[in-house]
Amino acid sequence: MIADLPTGRTGRLLAVAILITGIAILYVGVAAPVLDLFQQREAMLATDRLLEPRLRAAAAEVPHLQAQAAELRQAASTRKFSLDGTSDALASAGLQSRIEELAAAAGIAIASTEGLPPETRGIYHRLGLRIAVSGAYEHIVKLLSAIEITAPPLAIDNLQIHGNSRVSASPVTAQLDASFVVYGFRNNEAPTAAKP
Repeated sequence: MIADLPTGRTGRLLAVAILITGIAILYVGVAAPVLDLFQQREAMLATDRLLEPRLRAAAAEVPHLQAQAAELRQAASTRKFSLDGTSDALASAGLQSRIEELAAAAGIAIASTEGLPPETRGIYHRLGLRIAVSGAYEHIVKLLSAIEITAPPLAIDNLQIHGNSRVSASPVTAQLDASFVVYGFRNNEAPTAAKP
């Protein structure tokens, strides 16, 4: 078999072709994947080098953020989440009084207030008031903002704002009529009285 192989110039060309083919197979099978792996690792290292300063800065902020989270937890633990009152009627009256205070501070006239029947939601009773007010747009927005941030938390629902038929000298001072429902929650779990 070896004796049948070409010799001379043809044999040398065949040997060179086999050598080149072998080198190409080695490159495609071994060197190219290793080079690709090397380039991928190099790109990952470059990305890590870019992220390192940001990660160090974020790590330096962790103590400050932990202190801030502790302050927020403390504030949340002392904040009231439900309406005061030993009954739904007392809590609803307190809610109405609070809305009247906020409306007066915002310069809004309350046209009417209607109590809604309480609804049981787990250990809470949801108490609602349907409110109708009149005033300038800015004052209505101020009242709604005050209701949103008051403690205990209140929810506004079914907001409707309409222009009224009263003629105003200026669009800036135009009076609007608004109606909305305000909901608050009263904790229904009364502390148990100690038995003698």
